[in-house]
Amino acid sequence: MRAVKLLTKSIACCLIFFYSVTGSTATPVTTLVVSDLTAPIDIATIPDDSGRRLILDQSGVIRVLDADDKLIAAPFLDITNRLLPLREDFEERGLLGMAIHPDFKTNGRLFVTYTAPLATDAPANWSHTRIVSEFTISTDNKDQLNADSERILISQNWPSRKHNGGALAFGPDGYLYIGLGDGGGIHGIGPDTLNDAYNVPENLLRWDSTAQDLQSLFGKILRIDIDHGFPGYAIPEDNPLIDTLAKHEIYAWGFRNPYRMSFDTDGSPRFYITAVGETFWEAVYRVDQPGNYGWPLKEGSHCFDRTRTLNPPDTCSDADNISAEFPIIDPVVEYPNMSVHKDGSTQQIAGVGTAVTGAVIMRGDIVPDYTDHLLVADWSRDFRQPSGQLFMAKEEAESVWEMKKIGELDTRIVALVRDSDGSVWVMTNDNFGPYGSTGKIYRLDL
Repeated sequence: MRAVKLLTKSIACCLIFFYSVTGSTATPVTTLVVSDLTAPIDIATIPDDSGRRLILDQSGVIRVLDADDKLIAAPFLDITNRLLPLREDFEERGLLGMAIHPDFKTNGRLFVTYTAPLATDAPANWSHTRIVSEFTISTDNKDQLNADSERILISQNWPSRKHNGGALAFGPDGYLYIGLGDGGGIHGIGPDTLNDAYNVPENLLRWDSTAQDLQSLFGKILRIDIDHGFPGYAIPEDNPLIDTLAKHEIYAWGFRNPYRMSFDTDGSPRFYITAVGETFWEAVYRVDQPGNYGWPLKEGSHCFDRTRTLNPPDTCSDADNISAEFPIIDPVVEYPNMSVHKDGSTQQIAGVGTAVTGAVIMRGDIVPDYTDHLLVADWSRDFRQPSGQLFMAKEEAESVWEMKKIGELDTRIVALVRDSDGSVWVMTNDNFGPYGSTGKIYRLDL
């Protein structure tokens, strides 16, 4: 990384640090817009010409931010009583995704995904049940959804408290895209995390294979048509596996934990998926075609072998173990996390962060200095000390894009969002999970 110049800016009693990359004319500045939240992980403009935005909080609530950036007191939706109770600890469960129907102005439909208590038909020792469902607007209050209108589309029993994913978005094709993690069973079955990534009992090794199992929804990006097939949904006719014995909802596979999803703004169907690492590598994938994105054959562009996690092999197959028709697609951005310094690791590199939590592509003339760059967020440089990081990666035709640090905050970045009007939002909280009231949302100016 080239030399950087350290700048400081004090905002609302929080000291924010920024780095200006040598050779760039733009320095990022943040404006605090909302505070006293819990764990905000998404924000989106309601497409009804009102100027209102919705804020998704992992704790189980959706709030309304009015056109003057004032938070409306009453929740737009509160489903905390439908969530599996969350722990005041490192916690990946909760209300994980939100997608507003493109025709919301006329149909008032909104989709969410969350972790519910374990269903009665699930294996008794599993963790929870993952829900994807639809709500509709209240007939007498435009600032509230009808909580009784829930229509469940997908109910997936989940073995572990880990690897939930959570990505949810509508594509320009009008279909709903859903990111499901690989189930996390490798870390132990049930409500507790029993094993770390480097010490997995042999009887649990099979859980790594779920992301490559095309008859399972685990570790996949799903693509469904929610405007047809009522009361369920329809399968788009051009889904890649529709003429096979695989699950027809599958659009792309080979993901460990597809946490956030961001569609390109150039009118193409491509989108970017943040893939939180299991051992050494954080990655961002550009999904511009159906296919296999590698996990657990690869972590990022690097070979992965669960039986030798500290000393992974140098070579591995670039084709999946299902069909050579779908060669593995590597990420466009990756960086080593701090686990490369773990005792016994053979990685001769320096760790950069802890977990990738967002990636948005910058297009057009809104930020001319960063046109065709990917803005990437890392949860925290240091696991113990809140120190969220921002990076820029220049779009390249081939290979992994070069990434440069542009900023650091004294809080943890839990998500990064580019809104439909081009605004870039940094979603933060100081804690390890969705508890407390340290959640804040900053508008990023570049």
